[in-house]
Amino acid sequence: MPTIYIRDPDTTLAVDSSYFTLRSHGRRIGRIPPTMVEQVIVEHGVEITRIALDRLGTMGIPVTFLGREGRVQARLVAPWKPKPHMRLGQAAAHFDPSVRQQLARRWVDAKIANSITVLRKYLSNYKDERLSEIIRDLGGFRDRVFETDNLPWLLGVEGSAARLWFEALGHMLRTPWLTFSGRNRRPPRDPGNAVLSYSYAVLSHQILACTEAVGLDPYIGYLHQPDDRRPALVMDLLEPFRPALGDRLMLRLLNLGTLKQEHFHEPEGAANGVRICPEGRAAVLNVLVEWVNVCDDTLGRDQPSPGGLMLREVERFAKHATAGTLAEFIPYHLDPDEIRN
Repeated sequence: MPTIYIRDPDTTLAVDSSYFTLRSHGRRIGRIPPTMVEQVIVEHGVEITRIALDRLGTMGIPVTFLGREGRVQARLVAPWKPKPHMRLGQAAAHFDPSVRQQLARRWVDAKIANSITVLRKYLSNYKDERLSEIIRDLGGFRDRVFETDNLPWLLGVEGSAARLWFEALGHMLRTPWLTFSGRNRRPPRDPGNAVLSYSYAVLSHQILACTEAVGLDPYIGYLHQPDDRRPALVMDLLEPFRPALGDRLMLRLLNLGTLKQEHFHEPEGAANGVRICPEGRAAVLNVLVEWVNVCDDTLGRDQPSPGGLMLREVERFAKHATAGTLAEFIPYHLDPDEIRN
């Protein structure tokens, strides 16, 4: 089922009989069957009637409200599902040092493994000696992941591997007007990082919607520390999907010319960094919304669409949490042959 993205100002989402309808200046411009809606994302300036909000809440369809710069301002979600055994299993694993460390190691390992798989796929079409060296070095970092039970040391390994990976991204970008020299954020200082930040934000909210839908606590994590400001479990689950989805999306948008130089701007003040303009954000979301709902055979054997894949990942985690077997959970790998037990 698709994500409905409404971006045009002065548009209203309403209900007409059993259908959701889109109206502009009082005129109906679209009709959506409820069974075709998984979540709704609305840009600044879009209105939703009270009846439509009631219907969305009753059906458990989450709504994300974006501000003028594309940042999430609020979310409407259905009441939390009563799944105490699932959340107790989730909490028990968090407080068990051996299980927590095992999960943290596996998420870091899966992220590095997926980075290597993306690089190998790229090298099958383009030659680059430096990328071959980076694959070898990333393999060395994978070997170090399981050498320690020290979480800060593990995060250091993850950070070193990430720096290599972002160097590789710069090699894979084939956009003459853009130089990507590494990851920066808060705020992003170049268009490549602006796209990454926006893509990660959209993917993380997709995973957040999935965790809420199945009844997990999104704030109890393992690799990431519990934090009032961000959902730690969502950040954990996102890690393998950063190279597999978010970074590949950035390459796709820029290398294919979907995003152009004019889609970016620098608000006044150096502290504001580089932002994607509304037209650019619309292009990102249009591609992302289509992509997450269409099967992509590059995601691995017998895998659903990216959106279905993220939901399947959350459901697998939830099943292990309920059964008390989170020590056995294996995160998503682009190449199943790369899984290390």
